[in-house]
Formats: sequence, C-alpha cells, structure tokens
Amino acid sequence: MEATVSVSKGVFLFRNGYQNSKSIKKSKHSLFETLFTKEPWYVTFKNNWDLIEYKLKELHQETYSTLLHDIIGHMKSFDWEHGVELDGIIPSITLLTGINQPDHINQFMALIDVIRTEVTPHVAMINSQDAQTVKHLVENAVWQFINGTHSYDSFDEDEDDEIDSHHKRKLKKSQCTMKVLQNWYHTKYTNSPKKNKHNNVKKSLVVIMPDFESFNCNILQDFVLIVSSYISTLPIIFVFGVATSVSALHKSFPYHVSSKLLIKVFHSHSSHVYMNEVLENIFLTHTSPFHLSGKAFDLLTDVFLFYDFSVTGLIQSMKYCFMDHYYGDNSKALCCERDKIEEVIMNLTDEDLENIRQLPSFRPFLQQQDCKTKIGLFENDNFFREALYKEINKLHDYIHSFYTCVRLLLVFVKDVPKNILGKSVREIYAKCSAESITTTPEFKECMQLLNFQSQVKLIESLKSAVKVVTSVLQTSPVRPLRSPLKNHQRNVTHDNDQLGECFLITIKVHLLTFLRQIENANNEATIFTNMDTDDDHADILPGNRYKLKEKLLKATRVDKIQSEFEMIRSRFVSYVDEMFTKGLQPPHTQPFHEILFFSDVANIKKHIIGSPRGAIHTALSNPVHYLQCSCCAAGGWAAPDVCVAHALHRECGKHINLYDWLQAFAAVLRPDDDTRLEDTDMQVRFTRAVAELQFLGFIKSSKRKTDHVMRLTW
Repeated sequence: MEATVSVSKGVFLFRNGYQNSKSIKKSKHSLFETLFTKEPWYVTFKNNWDLIEYKLKELHQETYSTLLHDIIGHMKSFDWEHGVELDGIIPSITLLTGINQPDHINQFMALIDVIRTEVTPHVAMINSQDAQTVKHLVENAVWQFINGTHSYDSFDEDEDDEIDSHHKRKLKKSQCTMKVLQNWYHTKYTNSPKKNKHNNVKKSLVVIMPDFESFNCNILQDFVLIVSSYISTLPIIFVFGVATSVSALHKSFPYHVSSKLLIKVFHSHSSHVYMNEVLENIFLTHTSPFHLSGKAFDLLTDVFLFYDFSVTGLIQSMKYCFMDHYYGDNSKALCCERDKIEEVIMNLTDEDLENIRQLPSFRPFLQQQDCKTKIGLFENDNFFREALYKEINKLHDYIHSFYTCVRLLLVFVKDVPKNILGKSVREIYAKCSAESITTTPEFKECMQLLNFQSQVKLIESLKSAVKVVTSVLQTSPVRPLRSPLKNHQRNVTHDNDQLGECFLITIKVHLLTFLRQIENANNEATIFTNMDTDDDHADILPGNRYKLKEKLLKATRVDKIQSEFEMIRSRFVSYVDEMFTKGLQPPHTQPFHEILFFSDVANIKKHIIGSPRGAIHTALSNPVHYLQCSCCAAGGWAAPDVCVAHALHRECGKHINLYDWLQAFAAVLRPDDDTRLEDTDMQVRFTRAVAELQFLGFIKSSKRKTDHVMRLTW
C-alpha cells in the first residue's frame, strides 16, 4: 500500500516537484529478492520452484484439455451466421466444478482464454457480488462486452494500461443496457463494409457465472427472461458454474424460466483426483528436488481432505514448506539437481559444513565408522566434503528406489480386499515414509492375500509392474561414474546393499523371469487318495462302529501336492517381501536425510492451520511475542492500551463496572498523576481499548446495569 493510501479519509500535502508513484517505474524485483538474490539457498529455491510451477502449468493444461475441448465444440455447434432458429431459447452450459471454491478462478480463467482464442472475443464474467440487482447484472455484462474486459482482467493489467484504457472508455456503466448492447452488436457485425464482410462473422456473446449458488434466484430469473427476448438479435450463451449438483439449477428456475434454457451439462475433474495427479506426477517422484516426511505429508493432505478440497491451497502449503526448508540455510542448497551437487559442496563454507555435522542423522552415521574416519570427518573439511558427496548421491539412489517400490507396491495391493494399504500412491507413500511398512501387520496380510491370487490376475499385476519399472528407468538421471572430488586413503563405511538404477534393473530382470515362468506354469495339482481293499473292510467286526469310522476317514483322506504355478507363486511372494524390505526403508533411517526431506511438522501446522483464539490470547497477554520490542517486555504502562485493559478485565467477575475499570486503567498508565481521571486523553484511550475488546468478543454491554459490561470469556 502506498504512503498516501489510507483506510480513513484525509488530506495529503505534496511539495512542488512531486512525482506520482504510478509514473515512477517500479523495480521488477521484490525486497525479498534483492536481499537474498545472491544467497546459494535462495538461488536453489528459485530454480526448483520455477521448475515445479512450469510442471504444474503443463499438468493443468493436460488435465483440463479434454473438458475445454468438449465445451468449445458445443459452443461452435451453434451456427449463428446461418440463422439458427432457437425461438427465444438460450444455449446454456452447466459446468459442475465441485466444492473446491479456491480452484474455480483458475478453471474459469483457462476457459475464458480458450473461448477468446477459438470461439469469440466477447466474454463477460459476472460474480454474485456484482449482481445485487437486475440492473447491476445487466450493466456489468454489457459493460464487459463493449469494453472487452471481464472482472479478473484488472489483476493482469499494468497500472498505466488501466489509466490509458480509462480515458478511452466513453460509455458509462450506468448507460449500459440491453438496447445499447443490441445497437453495438448490430453496428459491429451487421453494418460492416462489404470488403471486410468475410472478417466480420457473427461472434457469440458468452456470459459466465462462476458461482451460481451465490446468486439471487429472482434476479437470475428476470435476467434469463430479458435475454430470451433478445436472443433473436443477440447470440448469447450462458455458462453456469455449479459447485454442488444440477438439481441446484432446477430448484432456482421454475418451468417458465427453465424452458427458455437449452442446458448441456459438463463434469469437471473431481478435486481429489486432480490432487492425486499433482502429487503423483510432480511431488512424489524421484525427479522432485524436495520431499516431505510422512507426518508433514499427512498434515497437508488432511488439511486438503477435511478443510477446503483446494488443490491451489495444497500447492501453496507445499510452497511454504519449500520456503521454510530453504530459508537461511546454505546447506539446503544441496537439495538441487544431481549434476550440481559437486559444485554446491565445493562452495559450502566452514560454517555450513559445521551445520551439516549438527544434523541428528549424522551421529548414527558417525558411529558406523572407525576411529581414523571419525577424526577425518570432524577435522578435515575436504574429507568431509568427499564423504558428503558420496552420501548425497547414495541418498538420491535411495529416493529413486523408494518411489519406484512405492508404485510397485500399489500395483500388487490396489486390488486386495478392503484396500488394507490404500489404493493410491499418496496413501501408500504416507505409510511407507512414516514407518517400516514391511514389519506392519497390514503388509503381512497383503502378502498372504497375494499368495492366493489367480494365475490370470498375477500375470496382469506382473505386466503392470514391468511397465512401471521400465518407465522409471527411461526417465532416470545419468549417475556419475566416480566422485570427481579428491580421493583420500581413508574410506567411509557404507552399507553393502546398493540401491538406485542397478537395483531397479535387477527388479526388472526378476519380474520378467517370474512373468515368463508363471505364464508357462501348469496349474493342475497332483492328488493321491488312500483306497482301502476289500480285505480291510472284511476285518471290521459287526457292531464295531469306531473301527468303521476310522476306516472311512482313511478312505476319504486326500494328499495334495502343490502345482507348478503355486510353487512359483510362493517363490514370487517371498521375493517381493525381500525386495520391499530392502527398497522401502523409511527416509529417517538414511544419513543426511534432513537435507532433502522436510519434517518440521509443528512449524507448518502453526502457520497453515491457524488458531485465532490462541493468537489473540498470546497477543493480548504477551504483546512482545509479536511486537518484538524491548519496551513491551517491561509491561505496565509500556504495553498497548488494549493489553492493559485485557489484563485488568481478567481480574474482574461476571459484571465489570466501567468507572472502576477506568480508575484501574489510569492507575496503571499514570500512577503518580492525581488528575489522571480528568484527562480527556486518558478517557479516549480507555474508550478505544474497551471498544476493541468488545469487537474481539471479550465483553458486551449489559441490559441489567447501564454502567456495567458483561464478561464473555473465562
């Protein structure tokens, strides 16, 4: 906000030679960017987030391309040029957007761009707050048609463009009527010169209402009836954005109004489906530079599922986690692309290396080394850089294998009864990143159920698993052949189990082998029965029922030997269990996992899930927590007036005498002044503090006593 922009009215005096801020070219970079533009952590953060935003934009276009194509095709089906006879019926499109309100703006902005490119440049977007009456609704629609803008264009235009366009607009909004729109359209497309006739094909007029449920039903009914009377001369198309269901449309319009609408319903993608696509294709991949721990991931998904269903909100929460992870820590610059790790490590200062040594995961890693290596890791920075380089590359190999195993586990357990582990990558990742999934009873139960799958179903699962591994190997980054850093005689101890691309190639070979064996396996089992001879039955004495029962049980006993398919299936389940035990170790078991994984759940919970009551209580009880000034720490008269009034009101009962409260307030602020109660300044400050407490909901006026207020909190 500028210095001369005030909430309250005021007069501002400018000296001679003053330049308006709008005429001064503003810097393209924000203050935050100018302060940290050269910091390694900020450069890495900026590059990584720009890449993620580019991927999000591509995914958004791919996700909504089919829906937008269908809507555009339906709009083009109305051939206004050759005189489509609609008899007062308005073509209407109902777009079911879902209840994720914060995402609707992006959906309709994409729709407007496509409509202007392929159908017509005349688009008007009307929000419910701009349609308090029929007159306002008509004025906004006509004004946007004539001036070629909609309600969200102001966010994308520069201030100078707004000033220029303001001078060009001669028509006032109060003059915008349907008659004016009819004359403007007739002049634009009917009275055009013959030489430009092929360029003046009649274009539709599209009216978009993104929040249909928020409109007044009577206003919409009148507007539809007005437009239907002009449909013979104005080719208007309605687009209704419905968040709930089509029944909301039918409940709002009676028959005499709905009969004027030719409604076509289109269904948008469900919010949780789009969320899964965003997570699986962008964030839950080995190519992502940033990863969330199990608890942090659960928190963000719970906010999405139980609060707003907003993918935009989820992405902004992810961005906050990005910022909190990188901010002020150059060691987090290692959270970058794999080919830049060496350069980042060489640019780390001694302080940065010491911060890495303070990580909690460094201690277990250090305990695995011998004495000489321990000394080298603490005293020799070059040796520590080499060990860090190897461990970060090893961590990338682990991430590569971890995400692949998560997707393989989904392939094998998504059709298991009751969906024990979940039916999406998101659910399985949350469980695998929080604990060792292979030791849980749910995983063991899934392996038991997998041991009962049919041959056809197992072949389908194996083919899907091979496709997953093949696609991952095709997109896997090139691994450096050797460490380019200087080699030392001391060696750092590593685990023998190597992960990464070699591990995935081994998985693919085993899966192909099991697939070929199961396809060619015989599914028939050999059965042996124990048949007794007639002599055995002859030995049974008459009346001996016990021996007769024993002989009959032996005769019906069946010895079944496993078929070839069952034996191969048992070996396959054992291999899968071993493979997941190796590849699905939780991230917190890896050295230096804090560099690539964000796990500060308490901090993001405090900022993303707000607690207004707690924040207000903290601000009034301890103002220094937010003001960060030394004067408020002393308390008493130095604290803000509302804090003093709040502290005094907590000492009172249900009803508070305003005069007694004023006396105590003045005694705290001016203990040595005997004329403090007569000071008008003191009375004004007290009145304002009481009004603020009443606005915050701590007190209210009392009808029983005029000079008392009632306390509302305890």
